[in-house]
Parts: sequence; C-alpha cells; structure tokens
Amino acid sequence: MLRRLGEEIDIITCPYNVTHQILRCRFQVHLVRCRRSYPDAEVVVCPFDVTHRVNKQELNWHVSTCPSRQSFELFKFNENLPGLTSSVCSSFDDEKSQDSTWETATTSFQLETSQNWDDLPMVPSYDPRAYVEKSNVLRTPVGMLPSQRAAFRNAERKRLQNL
Repeated sequence: MLRRLGEEIDIITCPYNVTHQILRCRFQVHLVRCRRSYPDAEVVVCPFDVTHRVNKQELNWHVSTCPSRQSFELFKFNENLPGLTSSVCSSFDDEKSQDSTWETATTSFQLETSQNWDDLPMVPSYDPRAYVEKSNVLRTPVGMLPSQRAAFRNAERKRLQNL
C-alpha cells in the first residue's frame, strides 16, 4: 500500500509483468488487457478468485493457501442454503481428485425457488405513447409530411391546453 496525502492507495503487482503496478480498482481490466500481451505466459486462474493468477507450478500450493478458499468452503458446507444438494459438493470433490492441476474445477447447480412468475396477475405492458398523451410532455413530429406536421402541432396545442 502506498500513502499519498493521508490516504492509502492499494497497489497490486501484475502477474504477467512485475513492473506493472496497478490500482486494485483497475486490476481486473488490466488482467484482461495484459493477458493479450502475454499469450504464451504459463499463468493459470485460481478456481476461487478470478483475480488470482499464478504460475502453473505454484497452482496446487496456491489452492491450498488461497484466502478466497475460506468463502468457498463456507458455501460448500453450508446446509442451510435452499435447493442446494450434496451433488454440488460431491461433483467438486470428484473434479478435484481427477484433475490435480485444478484448471477445470467448475461446478454447476440449480437453486430451487418457490417463486412462480406464471402465478402473477396479468398486468398490461407499459405503453409510452399512452403515458405521453396524458402527461405534460412536449412531443415533436418526426418523419411526417408537412401537412401531417401542421395537423400534429394543432392537435398538440389543443392537448396541452386541456391538461
């Protein structure tokens, strides 16, 4: 962290080029751009945090010590989540045991919900023309012939006077 006039600035070093020093708020954008500049770099993405990029050789060590792993472990072992089955956790463990490099450690699951949008009452969709005709909004004639524009302006004058 750097300090400038009493405030702290959070600076992160780029995994592709150590001379790149980036603000934390711009780090994800930089990673995408810098990856294009270094396509042959042997850097892989952490399965717990996409901003963690490490060398392939260090991935197993990083996965075992990753600070973001704690939030995943809490999610994995939380039995109070509705609709979450143990198949999510077991599928992740299966992938972990099959792939020692963790490059493809992704899971997919569906959360069940009690909400059904088909049971909601029928409501007419929003009609902007109907709204504008009833409100104090100045409309302009677009794409009309000169005679149609004159008729439109007269109708607008009458509409606005009646509001």
